Amino acid sequence: MTTTLVVGATGMTGRHVVKQLLERDHNVLVIVRSPEKLSDAVVNHPNIEIVRAELLELSDDEMVRHVKGCDAVVSCLGHTLDFKGMFGEPKQLCLQAVKRLCAAIESVGAGIPKKFILMNTVGVANPELVESRAWFERSLLFLLRYTLPPHRDNEMASEFLFSGVGKKNAYIEWCSVRPDSLINDEVSVYDIVASPTTGIFTGRANVAHFMVELILDDDLWNCWKFRMPVIMDALKRS
Repeated sequence: MTTTLVVGATGMTGRHVVKQLLERDHNVLVIVRSPEKLSDAVVNHPNIEIVRAELLELSDDEMVRHVKGCDAVVSCLGHTLDFKGMFGEPKQLCLQAVKRLCAAIESVGAGIPKKFILMNTVGVANPELVESRAWFERSLLFLLRYTLPPHRDNEMASEFLFSGVGKKNAYIEWCSVRPDSLINDEVSVYDIVASPTTGIFTGRANVAHFMVELILDDDLWNCWKFRMPVIMDALKRS
């Protein structure tokens, strides 16, 4: 049975990822600062392994040990929506987590390449595509880039996968998933497209479902690896 490492497992979307993986009888390893935020059903599940730690404070050897037995890594890390989370340290939480996890995977070395899935945002552009955005949206994203550190952090994390890891890495295959405005919802019908469509919400459960399918369905993975798919709820279009 395969094992997936999930970081950001106590976040709003990370919780769905862990829950859905366990429901699919999948082994899950989580590294969390506050395990008490996990549900009793998760904590008591026979397929869960919980490591209490601050991810970026782990030593390189500890990081390697945790990723060594995993076939996939999912990062749902994000900044909390308060003043400290938006402007406090670490300002490059997502970027540093991606860098250190990828370095650990590369240190493990030989074997089938591990899947690395980053939950990002539709506000981050795909450098391979000319993505059409309205003037207002372009202006807003420009403003966010230079005023809100979390937005730039998301951009740099995705840029690192695209340029730092690349498409010819012997040890890592990656996918940067870009949901639109996140809402709480149950799994429903959703669409996966290559480029953004404005004004569409995305249920967190749907984002998690797509990422779980990427882990478990090799055909789907081969379709979207090394790409930046946009996920949006099919029934919530304006």
